[in-house]
Amino acid sequence: MSHPAAKLPLPVEDANPPHDGPAPVGNRFITLYVIAYLGLYLAVMTPLLVSLAIRLERIDPDGKTASLGLVVGVGTLVSIVSGLVFGVLSDNTTARLGRRKPWILAGMPVLLAGAVVTGLGSTVAGVMAGFVISQLGLSAIMTALLAILPDQVPEQQRGKVSGLLGFTAQIAGVIGFQLASPLKGSGLLLFVVPAVLACLALLPVVLFMPDRPLRHEERAGQGVVAMVRGLNFNPRRHPDVGWTWAGRFLIQLSLMFLTTYQLYFLTDHLGYDLDKVTGLLALTGGVGLLMTSAGAVVSGICSDRLGRRKPFIYAAAAAFAVGFAVVATASSFLQVFVGSQIILLGAGVFGAVDIALVTDVIPNKETEGARYMSIFGIASALPQSVAPLIAPGLLAIGGGDNYTLLFLTAAGVAVAGGLTVRPLRGVR
Repeated sequence: MSHPAAKLPLPVEDANPPHDGPAPVGNRFITLYVIAYLGLYLAVMTPLLVSLAIRLERIDPDGKTASLGLVVGVGTLVSIVSGLVFGVLSDNTTARLGRRKPWILAGMPVLLAGAVVTGLGSTVAGVMAGFVISQLGLSAIMTALLAILPDQVPEQQRGKVSGLLGFTAQIAGVIGFQLASPLKGSGLLLFVVPAVLACLALLPVVLFMPDRPLRHEERAGQGVVAMVRGLNFNPRRHPDVGWTWAGRFLIQLSLMFLTTYQLYFLTDHLGYDLDKVTGLLALTGGVGLLMTSAGAVVSGICSDRLGRRKPFIYAAAAAFAVGFAVVATASSFLQVFVGSQIILLGAGVFGAVDIALVTDVIPNKETEGARYMSIFGIASALPQSVAPLIAPGLLAIGGGDNYTLLFLTAAGVAVAGGLTVRPLRGVR
């Protein structure tokens, strides 16, 4: 069966794009880009949502909550540091294949190796070692893939493309839960199958998408010292970048409170069996996919047509606050389901406009796109470390198992994240 993208027209590529931005991209470009994002997020979200929780519950049932936080936290910190380095290296790559493709290719075998080590790990340390290796591979791939957006998608199309990208994480989550049910008996396949599918989804980007090689004289810096210096960022010089970074961090932090602990919330707090929980979460994600898709596509297109980003961020933050309040007071799966759908609607709206907002505010897109996208990648990745550090303290207040406080805190954090767009001057 032929790939559906093969029937779509090739994007028009201008070898010398105008100074005001790249040329418009076609349907085939967008299709391949979205498929690659979906595959990559499958490898990102499946371990975070279900695989690690299942694996650690079997290895360390008594300390699973702390162990989950430790593994995710350490892996995320490695991802953050390596992402910055890969961003600078990608911006300065002069390979004939292009600036971005070599790092996508390099990350694939590392991701696969990490998945194997994680799946075969029989101790918390072993699982953590494998997860760290996987994060290195994912970091190389994600940094390069993110940079393609400011590299090749013009401003007038970023809302549309961002809207399509905005719900790929939700689709990946649904697929991840569906995969987990038949694979939960095999620790190895729980991690290897999503990684293999991710690599298959990324191959068309390497084979068919353009990636203009960087000439040596265009490099932003030469040598290791220049590259290290390039990792520095001063939010005072670019306040719009600083505020946008803070908003993404806070919104993602609120989501991580739910994402990281939703499985344990249903099993330990509400008393559902693990076998039943994977099915319930798959149902939540499946229905939530419609909510996220609607929010992402509609807000992305409307944001482009209206030329506005801020109102959609406010709306997303409001949806987060309401949804988390419903989940915080839940005494049954039905209430968790309703609250989650509201949150997922907000996630769709935010995900679409956030990527467009980021690409709008970053300076020097032509020469430093990957570096700034890596910096924004920290805002998405850092909450994966911060949330597991904060959550145990919140859960312990009042005798333990205080999920009400955890999710109410998430609601407040989301509201604060939405308000960060208010000081932005360069975006309406």
